[in-house]
Amino acid sequence: MEKRKLALSGTIFLVASLLFAFGLVLTSCGEPDPPPPQPECDDDLDCPAEKLCQSGRCVNRAPKEPPPECYSNGDCPDNKVCVSGKCKIECESDTDCVGGKVCDSNRCIEVACEVQTVYFDFDQYYLTSEAQSTLRENADCLKKKKVSKVVVEGHCDERGTAEYNLSLGQKRAQAVRDFLVDLGIDSTGVKILSYGEERPAEYGHDEDAWTKNRRSETKID
Repeated sequence: MEKRKLALSGTIFLVASLLFAFGLVLTSCGEPDPPPPQPECDDDLDCPAEKLCQSGRCVNRAPKEPPPECYSNGDCPDNKVCVSGKCKIECESDTDCVGGKVCDSNRCIEVACEVQTVYFDFDQYYLTSEAQSTLRENADCLKKKKVSKVVVEGHCDERGTAEYNLSLGQKRAQAVRDFLVDLGIDSTGVKILSYGEERPAEYGHDEDAWTKNRRSETKID
């Protein structure tokens, strides 16, 4: 009798254990995974106009940049210039301009003047009244162009020795330099150089060529 009870108890314990284990298995399995979500879009046409399709989702488009204010200077009013798509004032004073330009009505413009050549009498380095008048115009032009450095060259005709002409060319360049400095040109920016007879303006062996070669040229450095 006692043995039957023990056997029955063992059977009940075994059945209970199996039921418990089966419950654990069911619990671990749980519900099946839900299916993956369907893409919201395949291309931009599936999205509203203000959105575009990226990785299956409709996302907001990046805001469009406004069109440029201008494409060229002609698109700008009030004498302004086009810089990176915007109309801007180019200058307010001459100091805003470079390359010898001046400020006129908010625009940098070229100065309408040229530095001219001066000429000398035979075997002379003094400045004639005509040469002085030319140099005054040259000084005004250099100031308008805001030129800070120039080279004054002295030249001679072919008559005389090479050494003599180099010395005479130096004196001619020095005379021009001194006159320009007296007119307000900064002396530290004026360099003189003599070429003697080495660089004639006109090749020839007559007075017409010699007259053109007895000269001084002021060049912007």
